[in-house]
Order: sequence, then C-alpha cells, then structure tokens
Amino acid sequence: MRVTRRSTRTAAVATGAVAALLLPAAGAFAADGPDRVPGAGATSGQSVFWRNVDLADGSLAKVYQDGPGRFSAEIYADGSLIGTLTSTDGQPVHGRNNGLHVVLRPDGTVTSWIEDAPAPKPTPAPKQKPEPAPKPAPKPAPKPAPGQASAEVTLPDGNTARFHKSASWPRVEISRPNGHAVATLDLRHPAAGHHGWTYRLVDAGGHRYELAAIDTPKQGAGSSVYDFWGRLVEKHVARKV
Repeated sequence: MRVTRRSTRTAAVATGAVAALLLPAAGAFAADGPDRVPGAGATSGQSVFWRNVDLADGSLAKVYQDGPGRFSAEIYADGSLIGTLTSTDGQPVHGRNNGLHVVLRPDGTVTSWIEDAPAPKPTPAPKQKPEPAPKPAPKPAPKPAPGQASAEVTLPDGNTARFHKSASWPRVEISRPNGHAVATLDLRHPAAGHHGWTYRLVDAGGHRYELAAIDTPKQGAGSSVYDFWGRLVEKHVARKV
C-alpha cells in the first residue's frame, strides 16, 4: 500500500500499515471531476471513477477502481487534493491527516473518523434466541422382569392374586396371606377352587385377560372381576334369600 501526492510537497508512504495524508495541495480540484487518465493513482491500466464518499470532517474521498481488486481514493479538503490512498495486495490502507483517519479497503469501501472520536465499531450481528431444548419423550412404563408380577391385589376371600402379563402365556398366581401357594391359573388350567371360592382366568378378547373370583351360593354367590393391572372392573353382590 502507498500514499502518493499530486503536488510539489512530499507525503509518507505506508505498506500494509498507516500512511500520513499530505498537507493541502497547491491546485484545487472540483468535487465531481472527470475520470483520471490511464495510469493515474495506479500501477497500470485504466482508472475508472467508482464513487464519492463524504468523510467524517466534511472532506471528500473520490474512489477509483484501478484494476481487478485494486482501488485508490483521492482525498479532497475545500476542493484541494491533500493525498491519495491506494489499496493493493488485497489489504486495506490507512491514512491520517490533522486528526482525520481514512481507511480504504480492497473492495473500494471507505471508512473515516476523527481522532478525538472513537473509531467506528462494526455493527454486531443480532443475537439469535436460543431454541428451547426439546422436551424428553415420556419414558415407557418399565416392563416387569421375568418372574416379576405386573400387579398384585387382595381378593375378597383374603387371598392374594399376582398377575403376570404375557400375550402368549398369561398367568395368575394365588396365595394365602402367609405366602403359601393356593393355585396357578394359565391357559391350560384356567380355573381352580379354594374353600368355597372359584378362581377363573377369563379371555376378554384382543389378548386381554381378566380374573374372576366367585363365591359359592352357600356363602352368598358374590363375584369380583379384575384386569391384569389389578383394577376391579366388575363386582356382583348376590341378593341373599
């Protein structure tokens, strides 16, 4: 990068760093002058006027494209050329004069600020709201381990029924309160009796099964029906004669 001047005065030259803009030149230039002649402000090729940029102190930068990826900017104050910035090698160049800072970037854009004021900060990108975390899927009810009952209920006669769910081989284990086994009901042995009570494994359809506990007529002929979750789904109380 370099800083040149079109007057008899001399300017500092900076490569990839900071270059001091020149003091006002002797000749005056119009703000919207014609395109520069070939080779002016560039190492080779035709310079084409690109745009005018108003600077922070009211002065003007006339930006030219000197070739592919190469731009230069002439800085004018009160109509007079005070210096030229040239961006090459794809790097920005920074010039300074009487507190005015000017940066020419490789894409032809120009930024300026006055030394007493802070350098312009890039506009931060808008913050994106974090997306809410997905709710965890509900955990399925744990399946009973082999041999573990899916439900347990106390029957009207005081005995305990333990239900073992299985689409292919459901079974119900009935035991006394002290834990002694009374009967096991399954598809091969769906019924059993104990002390006047009859226990029956009933096929309710759709691979659903129920347990019916039925009292003898002598003892009242009442009945209770349970599903394999241990819920009472039906109850019948016989009318005593």
